[in-house]
Amino acid sequence: MKKYSKIIAIFIITVIWGYFTDLKNGEIGWFIGRIIFMPILYLFFSKSLTKKQIQNSGYK
Repeated sequence: MKKYSKIIAIFIITVIWGYFTDLKNGEIGWFIGRIIFMPILYLFFSKSLTKKQIQNSGYK
């Protein structure tokens, strides 16, 4: 449940960020791209960090 709440928080931040940077300038494509890209980026880094932490701990 914690992971989903983080993704929702990132989505909300992305929408607010995109509104002020993209939609106010009429750049709808950038806004949609930002909404898709940011949660995917979070998932990628959270998985890679978890794998690194497991490898560094010596657990197999």
